[in-house]
Amino acid sequence: MKSLNTKILLTVVVVMVLANVILGAIITKRADSSLEAQLVSSLEESVHAASEAITADNSKELKTLHTLASIPDIKNPDLSLLDKAHVIYGTMSLDKDYVDMAILDLKGNSYINNGEKLLSFAEREYFQMPYKTGKDYIQDPFINKVTNAMATFYAVPVYDEKNTLINVLFCVVDGFKVSNIISKHKAGNNRSCTVISRRTGLTIGAENQELVAEENLIELAAANPNNKSYSEVLAKMMNGEKGTAKYRYEGVEYICSYEPIEGSEWVSTCSVPTSDFKQTLKQMQITVVVSIVIFTILSLLIVGFVISRSIKPLDSVRDAIGEIATGNADLTKRINIKSKDEIGAVVENFNKFEEKLQSIVNDIKRSKNELSTVGNDLNANMQESSTAINQVVQNITGVHEQIGVQGECVNQTVTAVTQISSNIESLERMIQTQSEGVMQASTAVEEMIGNIQAVNASVEKMASSFATLQDDANAGSSKVSIVNEKIHEIEAQSKMLQDANVVISSIAGQTNLLAMNAAIEAAHAGEAGKGFSVVADEIRKLSENSTRQSKMISDQLKSIMDSISGVVVASVESSQSFVRVTNLISSIDEVVRQITAAMEEQTIGSKQINDALHVMNDSTSEVRNASHEMSLGNKAVLDEIQKLQSTTNLIRDIMEDISSGAKTIDEAETTLSALSSKVSVSIDEISNQIDQFRV
Repeated sequence: MKSLNTKILLTVVVVMVLANVILGAIITKRADSSLEAQLVSSLEESVHAASEAITADNSKELKTLHTLASIPDIKNPDLSLLDKAHVIYGTMSLDKDYVDMAILDLKGNSYINNGEKLLSFAEREYFQMPYKTGKDYIQDPFINKVTNAMATFYAVPVYDEKNTLINVLFCVVDGFKVSNIISKHKAGNNRSCTVISRRTGLTIGAENQELVAEENLIELAAANPNNKSYSEVLAKMMNGEKGTAKYRYEGVEYICSYEPIEGSEWVSTCSVPTSDFKQTLKQMQITVVVSIVIFTILSLLIVGFVISRSIKPLDSVRDAIGEIATGNADLTKRINIKSKDEIGAVVENFNKFEEKLQSIVNDIKRSKNELSTVGNDLNANMQESSTAINQVVQNITGVHEQIGVQGECVNQTVTAVTQISSNIESLERMIQTQSEGVMQASTAVEEMIGNIQAVNASVEKMASSFATLQDDANAGSSKVSIVNEKIHEIEAQSKMLQDANVVISSIAGQTNLLAMNAAIEAAHAGEAGKGFSVVADEIRKLSENSTRQSKMISDQLKSIMDSISGVVVASVESSQSFVRVTNLISSIDEVVRQITAAMEEQTIGSKQINDALHVMNDSTSEVRNASHEMSLGNKAVLDEIQKLQSTTNLIRDIMEDISSGAKTIDEAETTLSALSSKVSVSIDEISNQIDQFRV
């Protein structure tokens, strides 16, 4: 027959193993769901960020082309294709990001190498699509036959003032630009995004640049019938859908997130093998199993020790009762007990019982009639003991329930702190994005300040040339009275005026080119460049006015040269012409001074913007550092709460064991009550043997 100690230990072992197995299964299941959810979230964020970055880059290139298409010379249908090509190549030389840039007529012809050769591009997609649809077009990266390098073409239609299509303008950029952009956006176990063409299924952007324009995912998926689930996901991508899905490719399970890139026929996607997070889950399962085994062994040792120490006094009770049962017992002996628990109470009551029994035996020896009264007293004592044991069991049950409530609260706290940690990580990524944007804006403003300074230098040269021209005109007017004697000198001065006029025309052309560059830079700057775009437009208008004035001066100088043969007769007319020239130069000089003042104000404002951006960058760095410290603190809090959760679970398991032991004691008390009843029935038999006891 198994002892009570063995039965309790077996019960505890079964309950603890079953509870730990169920708990481990629940933890593993929740961890699997949590890790997969985190992976999906990371995939979606990476794909969305890559999609937005590519959309922004495409918008920048198209906006630049639209800025060029809005230049009056480009919109002028009467200006020759060669002249427009010179304007375009002059602009391209200011931006090193472009591989090539050209303008085509409606037949698809275009000058290359700044007018060196006329070629036909009529059959190219980047001409056909804008020409037929009147809309912007972005061609997938491919090997450019001209440069023998990977290239991406952006094309826009050009309309005149009457909104009539007159040209197509396109630019060529590095075909690996998309690959470089998406290489900055990764998810899972450092997995990069991929950009696919919805037109062809070709890979047009990948970290492994050898796959660009070479790998066709649709053909690869169709090559193996087992890749059916992957083909279904590709079909959704090609339809322009957005979402997340699981699929199997070549026997490996993947999680994939995909999103169409706005303004293009491209889709951004990222696939990560589920093994990336299941490997972590497997390690967690091993840790959970080892922890369960360790906790089970420790709990068994603790419970076994507690039960052994608790039940040991019962052995003494058993021996004492056995001795009493023999009918030859020494009722003067007592059991020594130091325990204050329920078993200690039972032993103490047994000592009282034995003491009482000793008294009863003495009384029986003195008077058999008092035996019934002593039996009733014994029953009363057993009932009090039963009440006390029941109260203890109820108290243990209440403590167990409170520990359960505490465990639920700790679990909720762990969930909340985990969510806070996720929010802090998202905050760190947003702060990093803001910092990069501030640095880019600061760089753009510094470039704008440099352009303004270059314009200021050109305007100062123009003002100096006008001052020299005005002095020469005044000198010529003062010497009209002796014009017959100074014909050769007048001729020389006229040539000098012609040279000055060429300088003015050159300066006006440079100013016009700088104005176009400023407009492009303003377009690159976005919202921050709107103010400078207005200034650039005003500079361009002033440059056009200067060009017209230069042409007028040239016409006047030609008239002077033609009139040299009759200078004596036309001296009065020459004087009047000099006066008009002087007035025109004064007007132009005043306009140049106004331009100088405006550019100085723009320089001061740009420097103030640059200083503000530097301050904003410093503040962003401080916020990023504070966010990082907050994240570290939150992780420490999460670790402590998880330790508290483990401790609470351990206490709850121990209380379940104690509750089970208390119930067993209660059952033992019930048995003792039944024995007490039998004692009353057996009093008569005891009376016959009472003389055998030593009292």
